[in-house]
Amino acid sequence: MTDTARKHRSTITLAVIVGGLVTLASLTQQTDGPRQLTASEAEYCEMTAMWQEDAKAGFVESQRRGWPDFHRNAASLCTPQITHGQQLASR
Repeated sequence: MTDTARKHRSTITLAVIVGGLVTLASLTQQTDGPRQLTASEAEYCEMTAMWQEDAKAGFVESQRRGWPDFHRNAASLCTPQITHGQQLASR
């Protein structure tokens, strides 16, 4: 095999490897629907939902369960989920 043939073979091999890595990275970034919440995000959503439910029920802040929306992102982070109150009501 000549030096030119080896260079072409190396270039083609490198291109195939890079193309494969780009394809793999692209596939791992795609989702089939809404993003799954991490455990901490799910807990945050559940706790802020309880806080909001207690606020609607008229509880003062010191008597509410859950957490206030500290980061002000519950509305965008938390998709409509079954809340703790809805779970209790369905029993």
